[in-house]
Amino acid sequence: MFKSAFITILGLPNAGKSTFLNAVLGEDLVITNPKAQTTRHRIKGILNDENYQLVFSDTPGIIKESAYKLQDAMMVAVNESLEDADAVLLILDGQYPKVEEFEAYKNKINCPLVIAMNKADLVADQEKLQEDINKVKDYFGTELVFAVSAKENFNVDGIVNALVNIAPEHPAFYDKDSISDENVRFLVSEMIREQILTQFKKEIPYSVEVHVTEYNEKEKLDEIYATVFVERDSQRGIMLGRGGTAIKNLGIASRKRIEGFIKKKVFLSLSIKVKKDWRKDDQQLQYFGYIKK
Repeated sequence: MFKSAFITILGLPNAGKSTFLNAVLGEDLVITNPKAQTTRHRIKGILNDENYQLVFSDTPGIIKESAYKLQDAMMVAVNESLEDADAVLLILDGQYPKVEEFEAYKNKINCPLVIAMNKADLVADQEKLQEDINKVKDYFGTELVFAVSAKENFNVDGIVNALVNIAPEHPAFYDKDSISDENVRFLVSEMIREQILTQFKKEIPYSVEVHVTEYNEKEKLDEIYATVFVERDSQRGIMLGRGGTAIKNLGIASRKRIEGFIKKKVFLSLSIKVKKDWRKDDQQLQYFGYIKK
């Protein structure tokens, strides 16, 4: 009996959704960073086994009030991911579960629910953690609540087993060698954005979008050309840095990240362009793939 399921990963910003998905896959597929709202798109990661295939959708962190149209589009992606899910994996921060933040989503979840109390390794009072687990069980009406640490790979298998148990009998949706349905261009653009989140502060990381304009696969070296879009001329200056040092450092870190993922040498060329207030512009959001045409 082979099982397959679409699993939507739901949670607040910084709960550890992307870290959990990477731990499940054993691969740094999706980008992670301590900054909130690192994930912008709905990204699928595929876990294959001889007896099952679980297709996880990593979604943006839930926010109540949007500051600009980009965030509106991100919440649309979250809601759409719930519509076709066979199960929902809710990731809570085990230190601060904040279940009340999900009141609006309780009625939107019309499929089996599994809950991971993540970052359990950071909870000093284990009795308090157990009390919170019991409260979460009561609040959501499910016994499938588990203490987990995605970062330490603690009880990740327990979550997978729970999801496999409730998955329907169905053939695989994707080729069993696939790890994602995203193309390499998109994943590379995300890895560059991950390094921007790491290297730059304040508004810069949230004001950028990365677009791979050219990807040439060659025998010994892949050539990648990418453009980093910002909203202001001043942001462009910061990203270039004095004498071009900032963008040079960004390029070096991004190249290493990409090479580690594709297991191949890379030539990476980065340029920076200004698209004024792109996060508030429907046309630009459509161009970047946040709004459907």
